[in-house]
Amino acid sequence: MQELTPLSIQATSASTAKEVTITQVAPLVLVLTGATFLSTISAQSVVIILPQISRDLNIPETRQQWIVSAYALPSAAFLLLCGKLADVYGKRLLFILGCFWLAATTLGAAFSPVEVCIYIMRALQGLGGAITIPTAIGIIGHTIPPGRVKNYSFAIYSGGAPIGQVLGNILAGVISEWANWKVVFFVIAGAAFITGVAAFFVIPKEPSKNNDNADHPRASNVDWIGAFFFTSGLLLLLIALSEGVSLGWDTPLVITVLVVSVLFLGIFVTWQHHLEKKADPGQEPLMRISVFKVGRFSAAMVIVCLFTGGFTNFLVYSTYFYQDYQGQSPIETTLRYVPLGIVGILSTIASGYLLDRIRGNYILIFGLVSATIANLLFAVPIPPSTSYFAYGMPAMALAAFGADTIYPCIGLFTTQSLPRKDQGVAGAMFQTVAGIGRSMFLPITSIVQAAAQSRLQRGGRGEKESFLGGLRAVEWFCVGCTAVALGVTVVGLRNIGKIGLLKKLGNVQSDAKEKDPEA
Repeated sequence: MQELTPLSIQATSASTAKEVTITQVAPLVLVLTGATFLSTISAQSVVIILPQISRDLNIPETRQQWIVSAYALPSAAFLLLCGKLADVYGKRLLFILGCFWLAATTLGAAFSPVEVCIYIMRALQGLGGAITIPTAIGIIGHTIPPGRVKNYSFAIYSGGAPIGQVLGNILAGVISEWANWKVVFFVIAGAAFITGVAAFFVIPKEPSKNNDNADHPRASNVDWIGAFFFTSGLLLLLIALSEGVSLGWDTPLVITVLVVSVLFLGIFVTWQHHLEKKADPGQEPLMRISVFKVGRFSAAMVIVCLFTGGFTNFLVYSTYFYQDYQGQSPIETTLRYVPLGIVGILSTIASGYLLDRIRGNYILIFGLVSATIANLLFAVPIPPSTSYFAYGMPAMALAAFGADTIYPCIGLFTTQSLPRKDQGVAGAMFQTVAGIGRSMFLPITSIVQAAAQSRLQRGGRGEKESFLGGLRAVEWFCVGCTAVALGVTVVGLRNIGKIGLLKKLGNVQSDAKEKDPEA
């Protein structure tokens, strides 16, 4: 294989930009898309087979959610550290190792004999996702120069999520009807192994690192102190939020864990500020706090956190509506999510085309309005007997419009905001914030559902009617999340410009004004 490097591609694009085309980078992008595909399918497929796993391993209903949370917690908590390690030790190496790690731990989950074992293996699975996701985004950000090809690359990469969503539902739905739940993990493990093998041949080899090259951080630059406080603090925070729902918020254990998590995160922020102010090239911060002083960057992070929380709960609670309220079988529920994947793929293609033609704030406004309406269709008191094609299918299509315009737009903006040497961290920051939104809001919506359901039962409503009221209360909460994100977009990103026109990493503001005077 011809040895390619990020710098050689960049040089080629600078002199003869037409030589770098989407067809040249298509194999690379398709393999990297496997990261978001595997992450989504690993999380989504388990939701439908939870009853089977719980029966086989004798897991009580009060602890079933930990099969999902055990994957989500380390996946969110270790993203930032893994992104930095990718920048230091090589994105290609960590991506390949992450794929094989994911394959091995997924097989371990399939062969779990007891409850504790599957929690451990799912947590190790989540660590594999934390390795592959930021490295994949970092490779795209580092290897492909800014321009139209990069726009399409990010759009295609984001398309892995709806494909994983649909295939995860189909895979779990079909298998739960006719086979054992372990087969789901066998298929995912095989896909992860194939992705790792393909990555070995497709991802360009990186140039050798030396201590004098500022574009490549040294191994000694890894901020292990910051990594400990951030990872521990975030992990403890997510655990406190999850346990607070089941144990009660006044439980001493929950209060203690919550206080320690806030303390650790506060120490992390203080330590990062100290390292950045110290400006010692031999000890770089894990995350540059100063980047959040840029209003548009902070606004973008708030938007992705709120939208991810709303979108994730839309998927989870619409599944509850179809399976637990309407009594649909897993395969019937699966079919109702097919429009989400189809429209998502089409939206992905459209996003790549529009990123350098339409201002980013307009794209985000369209996506957030679509997502808000999608949640609204499940929140308003439409009679449950109404045809799926009247409101269920439009809601799925609108949700896909939201996810597959917002994620490519914000993801590209994030990587453009940081210099080339920090592209792994850029990808990690984007996914960490999304992971926080995904993990943090699930416990909150459980509280909303329980409170609404209890209130309706006290008011004399039947159990089934109260359950529906609880689901709708959650959807109203999701409407609020996406509506607030829409407001932040209108106010905070009104001058974001055409993101796809940016030509220089780490200098979003000046490039936006240079290429798009309206910015």
